Amino acid sequence: MDFYIIGKENKLASKVFKCASLLDTKVRFVLPGDKINTQHSDKYVCFVESTYLRSYSLYGLEKQSIIVLQQSISFEQECDYLRKGYRGVLQTDLSPQLIIDQLQVLSGNFELLFSRAALSKIASEYINKRVEESKPISVLTRKENQIVTYLHSGLQNKEIAKELAISPATVKTHVQRILKKTGAKNRTQILSKTASL
Repeated sequence: MDFYIIGKENKLASKVFKCASLLDTKVRFVLPGDKINTQHSDKYVCFVESTYLRSYSLYGLEKQSIIVLQQSISFEQECDYLRKGYRGVLQTDLSPQLIIDQLQVLSGNFELLFSRAALSKIASEYINKRVEESKPISVLTRKENQIVTYLHSGLQNKEIAKELAISPATVKTHVQRILKKTGAKNRTQILSKTASL
């Protein structure tokens, strides 16, 4: 595992660099604005001071490889970093031994470096969203169910109108109601949300 420590000397990054230097891993200190070449390492983690996150998104670093360095962090900030897809947060107000312990965890596996509380909150949000998505669709009328069947057959509004002996404008109205009832944004989403009907 290669570690890239990105920040200003004698700041947060410097503290992490000193701790990482004690481990059996390659550590490179990178000043803000320097190019990073991660092509030669298949496993790497970039520690980036929070004030430099925006500039390093321009370098093509993947968020899942970035650990945010921050002096102290609120619970909501930590959850926000997790939602955005970063690999973790390392609070540099920890003792050197605790920082070394966390670095050792990272060097062994592809671990996320977030508090258990933040992981639980985001997991709970994800589960609640999935439950909401899988709730039964509002009851469609008989005509709407017919139209859904025709949509699954690949028919367009004019063709459905001809099959049901109604106007294309009426079919359009039914499709709009189906969109609203299913929470779909387009016809493709209607198909996926009604696949089990």
